[in-house]
Amino acid sequence: SNPDRERGARVTRDMMVRLCSALGDVFNEEDTREFIGNTRIPNERELYGLLVKALIREFESEIGHVATEVQVARESEGENGKGRVDIIFDYRRTSFLVELKVIRASANARFLEEEGSPTRRLVRPWRKAVKQLRELDTTSLGKALKKKVVKLPMAIYLHIDSKKLQDEIPKWQDLSVTTHHNIVNHLEASAYSNETETCYFSYYQSLGRPVMTSKRRDSLVEGIPSVGFYGFTIIAGMPGEK
Repeated sequence: SNPDRERGARVTRDMMVRLCSALGDVFNEEDTREFIGNTRIPNERELYGLLVKALIREFESEIGHVATEVQVARESEGENGKGRVDIIFDYRRTSFLVELKVIRASANARFLEEEGSPTRRLVRPWRKAVKQLRELDTTSLGKALKKKVVKLPMAIYLHIDSKKLQDEIPKWQDLSVTTHHNIVNHLEASAYSNETETCYFSYYQSLGRPVMTSKRRDSLVEGIPSVGFYGFTIIAGMPGEK
């Protein structure tokens, strides 16, 4: 739904449609599912590889160089301040600068029934991604970028449920789609009240079947997988300068 009046909107829409579908395929691959099941619910850095894999697989020779954790200057850090942008890649003569946030969103039925207003847990990471990209000084990258540059905040919400066991999740697809609508509704309400930026892109996919994995703090040696991973939501946008 991104407006065509935004610079780079059309190429961004084309790229996002293809990337989201490719990322969904990668998440559903057996080796990906097995790795997540044997480790923990992934964080941002642990998902860089999947994002790069999806980019290369979907776009092949259309994609240019892909770099992660690239040093940049940020206005908020002062004159000599430095930060990092999560991912930079080139597509169709456009450089995309991606700030990625990964959020664990509860897909527990009781939580979804009780949740009635936008929560900081769902909204704050998206707001932070937008803010970080607005403050990014692209001139600090010199000649590394193409003439057209798109700053792309992106948030991946993982639908997880730590309240159920593997044999007690017959309605996991329903819980996943409800979680997606819950996330989008919260973000739209927050944007409507001018608390955060509108997300122009929204994508949802449930997994082919649930993945049982572990919490971030659980031991992989002695622990027993206790978290159901059902699906994911991707949102992205094109933040205007403020």
